[in-house]
Amino acid sequence: MTIPLHKIPGLLAVACAERTCEDGHTACNASLIEGCGGKGNPAGPGGGGNVPQLPTIAGTAAGSTVIVSNVSGTALANVGSAALVQAGGNNILVLQASQGSFNAFTAVCTHEQNIINGFQNNTFVCPAHGSQFNTSGAVVQGPATQRLRQFTTQFTNNVLTITV
Repeated sequence: MTIPLHKIPGLLAVACAERTCEDGHTACNASLIEGCGGKGNPAGPGGGGNVPQLPTIAGTAAGSTVIVSNVSGTALANVGSAALVQAGGNNILVLQASQGSFNAFTAVCTHEQNIINGFQNNTFVCPAHGSQFNTSGAVVQGPATQRLRQFTTQFTNNVLTITV
């Protein structure tokens, strides 16, 4: 029996991950996202939907570096602050760990490559399935099992340079 999706109470969305089958055909692995909690629901206990989103900062990509100018005028101005830096095709989680010292990691979750955009209690949170990473990039809570790739940073004259 087929039920139209708009007739299902509490349904927020249908997620479709397109994949190519062994026979070359394309299929959709669909999963329903319920409106009231449950695993796979970004707003429920299995996801990261209730976590405050990181502010986004536009950086400048130049070869293998990403540059954030005028850091003191951004969301990264204070120790303990974090942001999602975007430049070109790069999505980078950045935290000012101590005065003038920054940690930078890929914002691509190691579980299913979703963009991590949540930050709460010094923990980066993936909105898709709730994987959590500490400010050193290590997994605090799965389903992810691998740490985030870390990037080298340099901070001089209020300019943050991240080598990707």
